[in-house]
Amino acid sequence: MVKVNAIKEDKWARYFDSIKQVCPWSGKAHKMSKILFVETNGNCLNTWAKLFHHTKHEAYVYTWPDASVEWLQTMCDGLNDIYDTTWLWSHPLEGGDSTHIPVLIQQDATQLAELREKIGYVDEN
Repeated sequence: MVKVNAIKEDKWARYFDSIKQVCPWSGKAHKMSKILFVETNGNCLNTWAKLFHHTKHEAYVYTWPDASVEWLQTMCDGLNDIYDTTWLWSHPLEGGDSTHIPVLIQQDATQLAELREKIGYVDEN
């Protein structure tokens, strides 16, 4: 179990290092244990989502190993309509700065906007 977790941590550390240009704060947040990784089958997603503002975490990363791009997009849109947090998704098939496994990401909307403003991020949508 320890070896598996170390491999997962190494993959995530390398991923956050690789996206410094678009998300320079994620590597530091990961090193400071401010990103919580939730392996869920969906049964407790609403419970985790509601707990978000009551924790020290800056982001939750929900892993969905078998999720399709379309499913992640649909879920993300629905969750953004329900919760006062920002939901993002990533899938390895999308290439670029995508995660190595399909994920949904939950972050504080205000904090994310402030961080993006600091680096001059412009949403192309």
